[in-house]
Amino acid sequence: MTKSELEKKVNELRSLKAMKEELENEVKAAEVEIISYMNEKGIDSEITDTAKITYKQQSRTTLDKEKLTEILGDDLKPFEKTTSFGVLRIK
Repeated sequence: MTKSELEKKVNELRSLKAMKEELENEVKAAEVEIISYMNEKGIDSEITDTAKITYKQQSRTTLDKEKLTEILGDDLKPFEKTTSFGVLRIK
């Protein structure tokens, strides 16, 4: 790949990311409308000809690292999990 081909690819990527952001905003807007429908009707599930829609509250439990440090001290290494992955940044 030449430098000019790389520049074209970067411009293509920027254009695709802009389209992705627009599409994500449209998806969120559609989701908000569906949630509004569910809330207005006071229902948590609905069945249409092509879909089964549910909207229910969920909860997730996480650990508070600061409070855990207060109790166990600074040595939290045995409890840590590290994941590595590649990151591409283009500015």
